[in-house]
Amino acid sequence: MKIAFLTTDARDHFHQYHKRVPFFGAAPTALLEGFALIGKPEVHVISCAQQKLISPAKLEENIWYHGLTVPKLGWLRIGYAGCIRAVRKQLASLKPDLVHGQGTERDCAIEAVASGYPNLLTLHGNIRSVAKKMGASPFSYYGLQSFLESWTLKKTDRVLCNSHYTESMVLPLNPRTHLVPNAVRKLFFDFPRKISTRGKTGLRLLMVGVISPYKQPLEFLRFLREWWQHPDCPVNSCLWIGRADPSHAYAKQFLQEISDAKSQGWADHLAELSAEALIQKMDESDLLVHLPTEEAFGLVVAEAMVRGLPIITTRTGGLPDFAKVYPKIRLVSDRLPLEWRSAIEAETHSANRILLDSWDSQRYHPKTIARKHLEIYQDFVRVR
Repeated sequence: MKIAFLTTDARDHFHQYHKRVPFFGAAPTALLEGFALIGKPEVHVISCAQQKLISPAKLEENIWYHGLTVPKLGWLRIGYAGCIRAVRKQLASLKPDLVHGQGTERDCAIEAVASGYPNLLTLHGNIRSVAKKMGASPFSYYGLQSFLESWTLKKTDRVLCNSHYTESMVLPLNPRTHLVPNAVRKLFFDFPRKISTRGKTGLRLLMVGVISPYKQPLEFLRFLREWWQHPDCPVNSCLWIGRADPSHAYAKQFLQEISDAKSQGWADHLAELSAEALIQKMDESDLLVHLPTEEAFGLVVAEAMVRGLPIITTRTGGLPDFAKVYPKIRLVSDRLPLEWRSAIEAETHSANRILLDSWDSQRYHPKTIARKHLEIYQDFVRVR
């Protein structure tokens, strides 16, 4: 079986055109790891970029890479017509059994739907919901992508949904769905566990995610700053990890306020880290706090679960799914700081970590998720 796997090359997304090896989002990366581990199917990764990239022809024994150059004019402003044309040309030479588009955030979904081949989509985030939460105008990036998301969901043959919440968002547009969680990268399972014991000076909190309004890092910073001034606050420190674009007003304000908090000695902020560095920060922390107002899946929560880290997160979107399988999650409101405080105080008196084998962590292993995808692919091809 030959699969065309359409995903974004992060070198283009981050304008890192000098790098010679492609890299992708965490969820597609983990799935590709799974395909490599099980040795099938034959996967051809296709990515469009606005500049020519030097890339290897093969990523793994059963995984090939095809980087396509599409000038800026061929992207969103004309409905990704240039990307669609380039992908269709590549597919004509590959002749895959089916095309799998990864996400509706950029060009991949519409390329899959317009490919002329049997196709399915994976939703990593619900762009329509994000656009609504952010109050995006119809002709903004999120407004246009949400329109394309609706259109492609109606047109594709099947949709792979990463949570019950995502499935509920898709079903009104397309009843042909499969519930498959995102995979967690293999390194989170394999990296040596060097967990520091909880200190007597208070909890070390961790918050991971892009600095954006719907992730609420600034709201949590302000909440914590006010509480930290009281002697009963059980928090020793908090580390925020995530990209912050100072050209955006929200991120600029966050950077200003985190600078003040950092000077007081209880807060810090780092940009994106390697997977190894992120794992180390997780292992050095006592508690992950994740407070989005919109979340399709919550990959960072799944990653923290694999490391055994206690978690406080919201009852938003797909996050309640985790509470059904992981015993160290406390669900809170995304709008009530008093619930955040109560959950943190309760965690102060609870046990530190849980063992990897004390819950079904393998449900998120790349090999497990790859096998589920292979079953879906085989069924899809068989019934067509």
